[in-house]
Amino acid sequence: MTNSKKKGNLWENRLANWLSDNGIKASKDGASGGGNREKGDIVNNINCTIESKATKTVHLKEWWKQVETSANTHHNTPLLFIHQDGMREDEWLVVLNNYDWLDLVKGDKKIDTSYQDPKVKWEIKNAVEALKKLLKYYD
Repeated sequence: MTNSKKKGNLWENRLANWLSDNGIKASKDGASGGGNREKGDIVNNINCTIESKATKTVHLKEWWKQVETSANTHHNTPLLFIHQDGMREDEWLVVLNNYDWLDLVKGDKKIDTSYQDPKVKWEIKNAVEALKKLLKYYD
């Protein structure tokens, strides 16, 4: 497929469908690629900014900066899904911050599908992190 916009739309739709098929409320953002996007390429109910890239060549630093900047603006977790040419149609590489990964592995971060005010969640997360740093001085 030569048209990169069509290719991007195709893979964003496939990713949104795959997420939905696996129990996450997700849809392609109609404004994807535009300046007034809500939260990345895929609108979702897991409080994440999701960027989807389908490509032959990976530009990880550039793409990570894009999704991280958007996630910081929206006070949520950045997720980068990469589908590289030659991969199965239902396969992506997922890039996330090491602390977010650690929270998931340790079970500290559970996916809550109920509505949460992202600003409050972000403020609480920042307060917890600040307290952890402060407590290191008292050990």
